[in-house]
Amino acid sequence: MLVLDFLLDIIGYGTARMLLPLLTFGRIRVEAVKSRDAGFNSLGFKRLPGGELLCASDLAGWVGVLIWALLLVVIALAI
Repeated sequence: MLVLDFLLDIIGYGTARMLLPLLTFGRIRVEAVKSRDAGFNSLGFKRLPGGELLCASDLAGWVGVLIWALLLVVIALAI
């Protein structure tokens, strides 16, 4: 579990925190680590007053790990 927590919290969250706003042109932002925000829907998003979506930190960890997994698949296929 320690390895999974490291992957999700450090690598996945950090990647999503940097890349989600870039890839979505600012429409999706990631909440602060372990924030106490409430009101997220079942998909892990919450709409902010400015119209942007806020992604829950737990979901962001999974999104970041998914980005790395897709990158590894692309590299493996290119070799």
